[in-house]
Amino acid sequence: MKKIVMLANGHNPFDTRIFHKEAKSLFHAGFTVSIIAPADKDEVREGIGIFSVPVYRKGLKKLITLPWLIYKRALKQPKDSWFQIHDSEVLWIGILLKLRGRKVIYDAHEDTPLQIAYQHWIPKILRKPYAGLYFLIEKLCGFMFDGIIVAEPVIAKYFPVSKTILIRNFPVAEPFVKHPENEYINRNMVLVYVGLLSKVRGMIKMAEGASIAKKQIEFEFVIGGSFSPSSLQQEVLDNYPVKFLSWVPFEKLVDLLFESRIGIIVPNPVPRYKTNYPVKLFEYMAASLPVIASKYGEAAEFVKEAGAGLLVDPMNPQEIADAIVWLLRNPAEAEAMGKQGRKKILESWNWENESRLLIDFYNGHN
Repeated sequence: MKKIVMLANGHNPFDTRIFHKEAKSLFHAGFTVSIIAPADKDEVREGIGIFSVPVYRKGLKKLITLPWLIYKRALKQPKDSWFQIHDSEVLWIGILLKLRGRKVIYDAHEDTPLQIAYQHWIPKILRKPYAGLYFLIEKLCGFMFDGIIVAEPVIAKYFPVSKTILIRNFPVAEPFVKHPENEYINRNMVLVYVGLLSKVRGMIKMAEGASIAKKQIEFEFVIGGSFSPSSLQQEVLDNYPVKFLSWVPFEKLVDLLFESRIGIIVPNPVPRYKTNYPVKLFEYMAASLPVIASKYGEAAEFVKEAGAGLLVDPMNPQEIADAIVWLLRNPAEAEAMGKQGRKKILESWNWENESRLLIDFYNGHN
């Protein structure tokens, strides 16, 4: 049976896609799975080996030192292992491993060249050349590596069709199935957003929309996640009526969603967010939440197909406010939307279905 070693420097080893979805699915299918990533210690968690490297948050230590340490630990793994890379910053490790005869897979979570265009920490003058560099690196890796996994269809354009498989980042349905189904009418009057809290992800527009809506109906806007940049936190907390929960562990997230009335996710209509599949959208739906989502981009098509919520202009706080008020004032219709979204998740848009593709992908490689 194949030995799979996952490599990451921008994710912790217990990242949802890396550990809770892919690693656990492969382990339960009979594969030997380990993860090399920044962590406090080596350990075995649920049968999966965690091999730690130091935690460096930023700078050259994160970009150069950390990947080198990951590479050194990777060389200590059995030579017949399959190395699955989860961060573009460690792609060069994959190239070195490939040159040493190892089998290498790239799991591309993001459209990296496009994502670079929105990184506030990269000086604007450097964004295009930096994005161009990663475009060339990914092209090289697509040629050299043994296989490519993409989380969204748009990412596949960078890689050879013959080597590439789409394995979407849908939620694991099981925790939502097992959770007691809280009657919608008994839920708290809460609008919830959990994820990266940034302007381009719609933080300010959501807060403005909630402020307008609060003049018409009483509810609480609960946000969870981390602010990017960190200075945005004070701006939001000082100027808008929100309840900030900071980072929310997955178990608590499921509880929070089942206690809420509406899930919202309205990123700015920039190219990057017109093509992605935000996993939080599907987690809202799994918890029977009607959603307020952007009318632009591919995510809107999921909402339309399921009949799971309302679509708005993400740059128009008044439209956001109107959607909030309508859903809160029409609980029967809101509940029906939530049930329709949940039905679609349980039938089709779930990790349990996607995991079969991952297992078949590895079984099909020699």
